Amino acid sequence: MNFYYMFIIQGDGMYLTKNSLSYFFLCIGIIAIIFYAYFKFITIKTSPNGNDKDKIVGEMKDIESWRYRNIVMGYLSLFWGIISILAFIFLKFYYKAGLLSILLPFIYFALIVISIVLFLPKKKITG
Repeated sequence: MNFYYMFIIQGDGMYLTKNSLSYFFLCIGIIAIIFYAYFKFITIKTSPNGNDKDKIVGEMKDIESWRYRNIVMGYLSLFWGIISILAFIFLKFYYKAGLLSILLPFIYFALIVISIVLFLPKKKITG
């Protein structure tokens, strides 16, 4: 693929083609769903009646807050995976304009980081 078809520099800024941005969202969606599966797997394996609980958590002191953090991360990953797949479908099949601002991926990553910072429970300070 030629570099010109992915990024277009015009006088008023740099743009991405809609196809490049749509596949960006598809990749983010697939990665987020893989993270969801990972966190769901860890949560199931560390449940109170899980067979591998002792192998995974070992001598951890605060298992419940660790499990809760994994559950929240799993749901955040699922949320961003669904949003990314929907953005891919919209851009690929319904959006007609050819160029989009290069700032969109950076804004999207910023929203993901902000959601993780806001919704991820903080560690308890014990002493």
